[in-house]
Amino acid sequence: MNFNLKPIIAFIFAALLLTGAAVASDDMKDHDMSSSDKIGTLVHESIVDGYMLSYYLMDLRDGKDADKKDMDKPHHIMLYIMDKNHKPVLEGKVGFMIKKGDTVPPQKAMAMYMSKGFGITADMKQKGVYSITAKALLGDTKLVDSFTHEMK
Repeated sequence: MNFNLKPIIAFIFAALLLTGAAVASDDMKDHDMSSSDKIGTLVHESIVDGYMLSYYLMDLRDGKDADKKDMDKPHHIMLYIMDKNHKPVLEGKVGFMIKKGDTVPPQKAMAMYMSKGFGITADMKQKGVYSITAKALLGDTKLVDSFTHEMK
């Protein structure tokens, strides 16, 4: 009788271990801001007042459609925000200001909520360094973040 219980106990033990690993893995996916469900390429991450901000950039002209080559605003910028408890922020107002030097007027845009983040389109066709500022109003919390990105 002991002979038959050993494989069953071993199976139950292995199942418990694998279940625990799957749960731990599932918990960690919320902490990974570079996950593949994000739109574009990660260009900047920062922490502001305990919130984690991740910026992704995508050139909408990258594709087979020739009509996209002459787009006015071919760049898509997404901002994904995680709160202090590592949960995605799904509500709020986010605005962007993008500047390239002093001679080009700044671009200002209010982001739209999409794909668990906040996105805009912008014109960053000229090569050079762009200053990107984001302001987020999340209830009573106001976050301001700035960084530079070089378009090559």
